[in-house]
Amino acid sequence: MSMENANEALIAPYGGVSARLSARLRSRQLDEALARGTPPETTAPLALRARRLTPLSRRRVVADGLRRVIRYAYRGVQPSRIRISPRRAQVVAAADELSQLADALATPGPVSARGAAQAFILLTDGTGPLYNPNSTANLRALAVTAASNLRLDELNSPEDETCKSLGC
Repeated sequence: MSMENANEALIAPYGGVSARLSARLRSRQLDEALARGTPPETTAPLALRARRLTPLSRRRVVADGLRRVIRYAYRGVQPSRIRISPRRAQVVAAADELSQLADALATPGPVSARGAAQAFILLTDGTGPLYNPNSTANLRALAVTAASNLRLDELNSPEDETCKSLGC
């Protein structure tokens, strides 16, 4: 079995048409459930969503997005009416942690759907700490937690000491 398919062996089998439709229509809800630690094998839509988030090709897209956000923060790209701009000061302060998360996402091998979902949400949630100036969430801590939760071991629980020390 290839490393790319190793994640699929850890996730429940595909569901029918209704499960695939549900996975598409409820992707954000499913991402949030996976990010909270709901096992992908719980339901067919969760398993399907996990299969979309965990392949190396998809993780590299998220990693590239994180790296782009860091570059833009250092360059001071002008705000746009078309897209939400990242919070420059917070991104610069968390650049090391975001870079480590990007590196972990881009590394070949199986990963936890939980960490992949957390990284995806961190990058794409316009109301989260990466973009929202009113967010009180700790961007550094969320990046560290997502990177930690990518690992397929017993350390990827919310009680992880790294997470505690950064105030998750």
